[in-house]
Amino acid sequence: MRNKNYLVPFKTILILGSFVALVACERPAAPPSASAAASYDLTAYLNRQTERLQKEQPMVLKSVTTQHQQTETIETTDLDWTDELAIFQDVDLSRPALRDFYTETTTTLPNGNTQLLYTKSETSAAPVQYLQLQLTPGRQLQRLEAMVLDKNILFYSKRKIVLTANPAENSNISSYHIEGTQKLIFSDSLHYNIVANL
Repeated sequence: MRNKNYLVPFKTILILGSFVALVACERPAAPPSASAAASYDLTAYLNRQTERLQKEQPMVLKSVTTQHQQTETIETTDLDWTDELAIFQDVDLSRPALRDFYTETTTTLPNGNTQLLYTKSETSAAPVQYLQLQLTPGRQLQRLEAMVLDKNILFYSKRKIVLTANPAENSNISSYHIEGTQKLIFSDSLHYNIVANL
């Protein structure tokens, strides 16, 4: 395993990620709605997983690929799970102010699972373009997929994120994948892939 240059591609991603946080406050707030209710409490699930992972510190095989660079791969137990799962916390639509902007579609899949699809209205400026959750008949999360788009005159970021969980093990996270493109004004686009397997 190559460990030495592991942080090199992350530095650029972290710098751009910090810029996202700075410009995010420019998004218009949605009006609150007391009647909106979440079909699945993603935040509660992720909080439980974060607490468990911080305590157990499991071995993780993590790879980062950026354009024109070789894939950097490490095997480690030393991860800050609050940071690792933050992007998945960001796509939680259970907050009433966000749910007003989305249409929910429920589908029963051939394997008996339920698929919840939240699609953003065309007039909304919310960054989450869609959120798709697959739940077992026992309401355990098996898969999450979302597309997140942030853009303004200075910055562009598009990320497809996928998280898989194992219902046979209390729906514990088994892997996650982030495929993204980021661009600051007057700079080239950065394409990257992050894959982690527990």
